[in-house]
Amino acid sequence: MASRSRTLAVLECDQPLDAARIARGGHTGVWTYVFTTALTDLSLPVDSLTIVRYNAEEKLPSFDDDNFDAVLISGSRYNAWADDEWIVRLVEFTKACVEKKIPVIGICFGHQIAGRALGCVVNRNEAGWEVAPTVLDLSEKGKEIFGQDTLTLHLMNRDIVRSCPSGMTILASTSKTENHGFYQPDAVFTVQGHPEFEHEITAELLKMRNESKVIPDDTYAEAQQRLDRPHDGILVGRALLKFLGVAA
Repeated sequence: MASRSRTLAVLECDQPLDAARIARGGHTGVWTYVFTTALTDLSLPVDSLTIVRYNAEEKLPSFDDDNFDAVLISGSRYNAWADDEWIVRLVEFTKACVEKKIPVIGICFGHQIAGRALGCVVNRNEAGWEVAPTVLDLSEKGKEIFGQDTLTLHLMNRDIVRSCPSGMTILASTSKTENHGFYQPDAVFTVQGHPEFEHEITAELLKMRNESKVIPDDTYAEAQQRLDRPHDGILVGRALLKFLGVAA
């Protein structure tokens, strides 16, 4: 399969917990694993994609001085609808990327940041938390992109993008969340779930948030029954490589 090389700026929007840091080396590490595995599955050289890390709370890529072809906005414990200085700066940067035709990938918090940048309301989901491996219903465009009728991803969200940005197409939904990702070719590809999570990462987050009373006991207990379910993270990785033009 033919490929072309790309440089992806991974914007880390939070500090990883121990499971992610120890297993893969943090947010950039888990995404390096996803993309390396996906490239191998597609019989493509692993150096087809160069990943450059940025701490989004401190510094964003420079359009003038840095070399990058696309950006990935990671997940985060923070609220994408908040007005913290670095979050507002990230929203404006995302808007500028779209205007400059630099492809944007948004993951969970990153999905919400992209939605906010494109004019959507982002806030708490009154339906509550979605956690652990969960089956998503794919739209027709989602079925076309992923090649199947449903997608199973690790979830860790209680915020929601209330609509779909103009010109974009929703990819997936659940009974609690209509917009679980949106897409426009060569421009934006988001998912509310976490393709990069494995069960150890989700388990650690669930435990921490349950102990701090953020995730209710019943939600925590139910999630334990699904933690080890297989998920489609690498399939999403392959779709993202095609979106980036690394894979045909």
